[in-house]
Amino acid sequence: MRVRGMALQLTITGVLVVAATAAPEFPIAKPGCRDRCGNVSIPYPFGTEPGCYHGSRAPEMLFQFTLVAALLAATVSAQEFPIAKAGCEVRCGNVTIPYPFGLTDDCYYDAAFLITCNDNFSPPKPFLTTGNIDVTEITLEGKLHVEQYIAKDCYDASGRTSRNNPELTLANFIISDADNIFVSIGCDTVATLSGNLKEAGNAENEYEVGCTSLCNSLKYVPNDTCSGIGCCRTSLAKGVNYFDIAVRSQKNHSGILDFSPCSYAFIIEEKKFNFSTSSLRDLKNVAKLPMVVDWSIGNNSCDKVKNSSVYNACQGNSTCYDPDNGNGYLCRCLDGYRGNPYLPNGCLDIDECTDTTVNHNCTHRCTNMVGSYTCSCPKGYHGDGRKNGNGCIRLRSLVFHVPLKDCMVNQDNMRQVKEVANIAKKCIRIRGEERPSMKEVAMELEGLRTSAKHPWTNDESNVEETKYLLGKSMETVRFEEMAGTRIGAGLATLLMGGAWLY
Repeated sequence: MRVRGMALQLTITGVLVVAATAAPEFPIAKPGCRDRCGNVSIPYPFGTEPGCYHGSRAPEMLFQFTLVAALLAATVSAQEFPIAKAGCEVRCGNVTIPYPFGLTDDCYYDAAFLITCNDNFSPPKPFLTTGNIDVTEITLEGKLHVEQYIAKDCYDASGRTSRNNPELTLANFIISDADNIFVSIGCDTVATLSGNLKEAGNAENEYEVGCTSLCNSLKYVPNDTCSGIGCCRTSLAKGVNYFDIAVRSQKNHSGILDFSPCSYAFIIEEKKFNFSTSSLRDLKNVAKLPMVVDWSIGNNSCDKVKNSSVYNACQGNSTCYDPDNGNGYLCRCLDGYRGNPYLPNGCLDIDECTDTTVNHNCTHRCTNMVGSYTCSCPKGYHGDGRKNGNGCIRLRSLVFHVPLKDCMVNQDNMRQVKEVANIAKKCIRIRGEERPSMKEVAMELEGLRTSAKHPWTNDESNVEETKYLLGKSMETVRFEEMAGTRIGAGLATLLMGGAWLY
């Protein structure tokens, strides 16, 4: 028989078994076989391993499943986020050109973001505006990766053979102080970097930093370390938009021409700089090195753009923020979105549940939502389903035995059976604060016993045991004590199951 979600069973030994049952789960796969692969359900006759798919068509079924899974994975990975404005080229050679940069009219934000693609190179090379700054990468985080010339002063036995002192002027952008360093290399080298601070006034915008490295023997030059002997490095100031590098020798490299024939100085991206003793000679054949430029939109701060009628380049599902270096502002997609925040509808929702680049926080089931996702537990489990939360805990099957002596369940005692079933239902509620304590359960059972007319409820031998339970809190009643009583033998599993869920 069944009493409102409670399974009742009367055994031949005269014991009524009352069990809390969860909602039934319908079978999908064969017993012992996986019924899911990632977020994809695998119903029989398909299967993921031998013995789990239909036998007569095993190779075909396995192939079909593999093909479907591959297509689903390809669909997920094929999701493309917008890069450039509609109808605009997105590449020049091997370099992606995201908006606000662009290659042709109406494809860039303003003239400062023009990229000129030179087809005379193979592959073609992009350059900033119409100048000679070679662009190698553009990021939407405000970084422009370029290549910049090295300053050199080289000698042989007859004297100076070549000299080069490069300079760079950026009309709208600035040199990244966070990503670059100033370096001089050589054993007879004096280098200076002079420039302007864009943030300073006209009378105080001069900026200069120097680096000197001297040595008379290669054995004193440490390999793989720029420590001041043969190599010197220093940081840059913020806000530099112009620089001029000069390098010279004090003794025309006299006595060291065999291992250090040149002096070098340059600004370089710190992550790509690695000094070695071979650099003293090898840099003679290198023309350019990587450097990072910081870019931003306009000269107004984020707050000014938000609180005025100034055009805001940040589009839907995005927000603006101030850069660490220089004026203007940058845009980024809101959490849960990805794409190009400078394009209309450029920030698209991420499916955190299927995107392999997102490490979602779910232990079992993940459900994508616009701009976010939720975690849940499968049937038979409870909890928040989160890795940093409660996770998913399997619901325990709660069973207790009520001795009926030699009586059968009939219409007269069915009320007591239903009351016991209701107590069991209260004890398996998921929320701990909604479940009764052991004392409350014992009190309800005592009420049933004293009000019932049937012999098994009027058994006075249980009174002392009930008083014993009523005198103790849930924390002090031990499972062994409960199991040793006649009431406990019938309810211990239920009560302790409730305690496990706290």
